[in-house]
Amino acid sequence: MDESGERLIGIIGTPQPDIVRAIDTFLERYNAQVGKPGMDIWEIPVREWQRFEFLGDRVISLVVARRLYLRQDKTLSEGDMTRILGSVVSNRALDTLSRELDDAAFRRLIPHAIAEQNRYKERITGGAFEAFIGALYCEFGLERVSGFVNSLMAAALDRYDPCANPIGMLQEYYQKKGLPLPEYREAERTGPDHGPTFTVRVETGPDASCTGSGTTLADAKQDAARTMVKKLGLLSAGNNENGRE
Repeated sequence: MDESGERLIGIIGTPQPDIVRAIDTFLERYNAQVGKPGMDIWEIPVREWQRFEFLGDRVISLVVARRLYLRQDKTLSEGDMTRILGSVVSNRALDTLSRELDDAAFRRLIPHAIAEQNRYKERITGGAFEAFIGALYCEFGLERVSGFVNSLMAAALDRYDPCANPIGMLQEYYQKKGLPLPEYREAERTGPDHGPTFTVRVETGPDASCTGSGTTLADAKQDAARTMVKKLGLLSAGNNENGRE
């Protein structure tokens, strides 16, 4: 292992890694290896960048899945783990995380040929995050990369709200049971025209309904679904309805 590799291992191996230093050192090392020293962005062919992106996506999913499985505070059901994993490792979620960590640094991991494409749109830094992790995995292996990924993903996992998408949770629940999907109806509108409060009723059967309110119809619908989710006990970590039947 050369000096730049040792430096990079030292950076990504710290409990709170400096992401800017990690990316700086990675780019210095990679670009020097391919005969382009001094470049301040990742000069890599599109096809190879996409291959790293594919691999990084799987590595991140594996690391986060293992972290969820080994959680000490509570045992999560299969359904709980699936929902959390899907929420925190989606390309959009990784894009948000990379922007929070350091948007400018992650954009240096996007080759010009990728940046010019319209395919990724606003989720492009999520792809850069995945490609970066894929490249690190290829060079340093899973054990070293796992600690780095866990450090970067810790905040996203800590702030995960299991009821952030209650409409989706409710729909998934009834789809798995083969039952009719929930129906939402505006039940009431109060207050002035310039600032109304909406009440929405969600019905999941002849005798099952809940209401929610909000300053927009969309917020009221989410609130109604959230109330129904809690009523059905879908936030219980041990509820088998969320996983296998």
